[in-house]
Amino acid sequence: MPLTSLLVIPSVQGTIPAYILGFSSVFFVILSRGDGQPSIQRRGYFTVAIVVAGIWILLLCGSQLGHLLSNRHSFGELLLNNPSDSRVVLRSVLFTQSLYLAACLCIALFFRFFFRDEWMRYVLWGAWFLAIYGIYEWLFFFVFQQPGDFLANRTYGEEMHTGSWSQGILVGPFSLLRIKSTYGEPSFFSAAVLPYLFLALEYKRKWLSAALFFCLVFSTSTSAYAALPFAVLSYGFFRKKLTLPVILMIFLFVAAIATLYLAFPETFDSMFTAKLNAKLHTGFGSGAVRQESQVETEDATQSFTLMNRIFGIGFGYSYAGVFHSIMINTGWIGLLIYCYAFLKPAILLRPEGAGIALKVGVLTLFFLFYIDVAELFLPTTWMFLGLAYWRLDQQRREKESTQVRKLWAPVQVGQG
Repeated sequence: MPLTSLLVIPSVQGTIPAYILGFSSVFFVILSRGDGQPSIQRRGYFTVAIVVAGIWILLLCGSQLGHLLSNRHSFGELLLNNPSDSRVVLRSVLFTQSLYLAACLCIALFFRFFFRDEWMRYVLWGAWFLAIYGIYEWLFFFVFQQPGDFLANRTYGEEMHTGSWSQGILVGPFSLLRIKSTYGEPSFFSAAVLPYLFLALEYKRKWLSAALFFCLVFSTSTSAYAALPFAVLSYGFFRKKLTLPVILMIFLFVAAIATLYLAFPETFDSMFTAKLNAKLHTGFGSGAVRQESQVETEDATQSFTLMNRIFGIGFGYSYAGVFHSIMINTGWIGLLIYCYAFLKPAILLRPEGAGIALKVGVLTLFFLFYIDVAELFLPTTWMFLGLAYWRLDQQRREKESTQVRKLWAPVQVGQG
């Protein structure tokens, strides 16, 4: 799941291993057998898939009909996917982005309905892969002062930007690599490393937790640095206490921030102050870019009709932070469904066992997507979302089983 920078077929965008496995899993579901009868899991799988497909068709028809009725010819300065495509109705990205959504949905549904407890070790192996490759890249750059990413062969956009944006940062006299591992950039990496970190902590994988924490710190991602305190506060709120490993992690994180502030003020300024002030800084222009994008978005939305606001302008049209893109592309309907999908497990999962890790992980993803992370189609996002619902389904079955036992207990006593 974490390998997002490698295309199995280099000439075909989207052929990352996770997407191929996601689509392939559909055939395993279709061919699966459950004592000669359709299994409950399979019925649930296809029920959710059909509901999502119906919602997608509704949003497609509503958004495109809105353009036709309003006779819209452009979106002003709104940041759009594939800007060379001048069409307003049925832009090509609507279909390419929908294919990515379909692959991610297959991943989420497989993890929700067919995951097994004993497979969790493979999820943690994925976390090890993410951490080891990130540390390898960091050490390679530290020694040779050049990127050592030998896996990436993915490109983005019409200008064919590499899918492995290796970015350096000066920390005093040292030139270090911002860890992004197998992700395109450090902000995308933050959306994977944080859920993995809390999962590793909950399963008491000390060395894995340490490796992931190292990667998080040296990603020097403002997104990760903002989301970690949020995740820790959420963990403490749900658990009503903090475990020793979490307390140690807080101490080390605070020490890292204090070291940056006191010993390397220029680095601290470039990571936080400049971004908050939306100033273009050497190597760190994302704060200003995001502010400009937000202004353009607000200007464009002023011209939206009621149909645009209800159904959006088209799935995948706008590319910005996930939360704002969902609101623009799919309107109020899509935004409500998106909030429901992420907040339901974050609210309803019980804060015990692996449930707390998935609860905090999904809530942290929601927070990251709200503040600035722009990539919705990360396979790990949908894996964790699927796992959260898998755990939620387990929780419901446990509750139903307990209720049945309580219901039959008086009968059994009377018979005895």
